[in-house]
Amino acid sequence: MTQSIHNQLNSAQELIYSRSNIRRAFTDFDETDICGIHRLDNNIVVVRNDGSEQVLPIEPIHTAYLSFTSRLKQFFSYLGPNYRGPSLWRNNAYVLFKGWNYSHALGHTTIHAQMQKRWADKFTMVDNQEALLSLLQSDQADLGHLIAPDGLMMPAKQVDINSDIDETSTQVPAAEPYCSCGSFKRQLENLDEFQQEITGYQPTCIHMTWFKKYRELLVKRTQVRDACNGTPEKCVAWWYAPPEDSTNKGKFVVLHTKSGAQAPVHHWRTYKPNESFTEDHVWDLFFNMMDAGYVPFPGSSLPQLSSIIKKKKA
Repeated sequence: MTQSIHNQLNSAQELIYSRSNIRRAFTDFDETDICGIHRLDNNIVVVRNDGSEQVLPIEPIHTAYLSFTSRLKQFFSYLGPNYRGPSLWRNNAYVLFKGWNYSHALGHTTIHAQMQKRWADKFTMVDNQEALLSLLQSDQADLGHLIAPDGLMMPAKQVDINSDIDETSTQVPAAEPYCSCGSFKRQLENLDEFQQEITGYQPTCIHMTWFKKYRELLVKRTQVRDACNGTPEKCVAWWYAPPEDSTNKGKFVVLHTKSGAQAPVHHWRTYKPNESFTEDHVWDLFFNMMDAGYVPFPGSSLPQLSSIIKKKKA
């Protein structure tokens, strides 16, 4: 179907000028009854089954494609067991978990979540990248992806001190960002075509965007803690209850205090008690609270609050 619809488009153009991306660029676009899509100068021509043609400019489609490919997923999308973030593997790469534990109320009982729990501390035992990818991305496991936003750095080859050294051979090439997901791989495989289509194009994906945002959050949290010598008085405790089903959102609960993380229950207050928060609010809530000088803590690490949070989550 793709080959018959995308007449004379190369691999990169087929991905950029897909019907879904055209719809994202033009909200009133009708993506049915299409028999062909081709590029003409700075436009895309959509040919309908009745022979009629619709001419659309490419720039809005470029913007829609880039925005969708690099969109930021919600906070819990790529956390492992116990809110575990990306796990350092080797060669400057990380295992990025899929958020199976937080997909729904029983997500922690799924086979994928249970396998993540068993493997979370054992990935470094797998020293071969292809073997690791087979484990992470097999249909049976589907645990996550391997990601290196700063580029894969392969270990340097050992030099024989008795041989002539070619200095140029010991130079480390510039590392390029890497993600093992299908989207990033397709961009790498057709990079020349993408760069011909979109000036200055660089591969990206939702995993790359999420990782960078998560790292930004960790840096910000460290800065806020350091500003108060590691013993903050302004603290936030948070809990998350995943959705009961696909029609609902999860519940995110936030308490705050100015008396330190170990403050007793009566020193904590609910943040905006008349409002409801879900996973969609989490990124903004974290950065807003840190901008105000508050340090966030998972509520599960503060046992003195266990009794009050049971009532909040009920």
